[in-house]
Amino acid sequence: LFGVAEDHGSNPIKIGLGKLKARGAKVVSINPVRTGYNAIADEWLGIKPGTDGLLVGALIHELLRTEKIDLDYLVRYTNAPWLIIRSPGAADDGLFARDAEGKPLCFDKASGALASAARVDISPALVGEFELADGRKAVPVFRLIAERYLASEYAPDSVAAETGIPADSIRRLAAEIAT
Repeated sequence: LFGVAEDHGSNPIKIGLGKLKARGAKVVSINPVRTGYNAIADEWLGIKPGTDGLLVGALIHELLRTEKIDLDYLVRYTNAPWLIIRSPGAADDGLFARDAEGKPLCFDKASGALASAARVDISPALVGEFELADGRKAVPVFRLIAERYLASEYAPDSVAAETGIPADSIRRLAAEIAT
């Protein structure tokens, strides 16, 4: 639970938490204060206000660093394999690369060529740099995520003081999320 407001959907949240806990789920509360839902959590982490995003970045860092990412899920249900144009200074730098029909592109590892990311009969790459038909370069969304969140600024040891959450707790929480 991240910063759950006590006055928003109180009864449905209580019912849902009760059902989850009855099935053996561990409830972790990340909030500056330990009241309401946070008081009934199995674990409470008293985070410094306004640093939730930084903690999430550290969790992503740990999941990437330890290679505890469900890559099959990312390929099937997200835009992680879609290609992003890398053409500094161009109007479309940072936008999705698209085919003539406007469909997003990915790189198909099986054929070794660009393909529509909407196809289900491909094996899209999540890393690498690829050349588009016009010679520009493009990279998968997942590569950009990895480049950003594997940076040392998101390492648990780097964010512990600012978030108020010990680095060991961040690493443990990431490992629990992975399992």
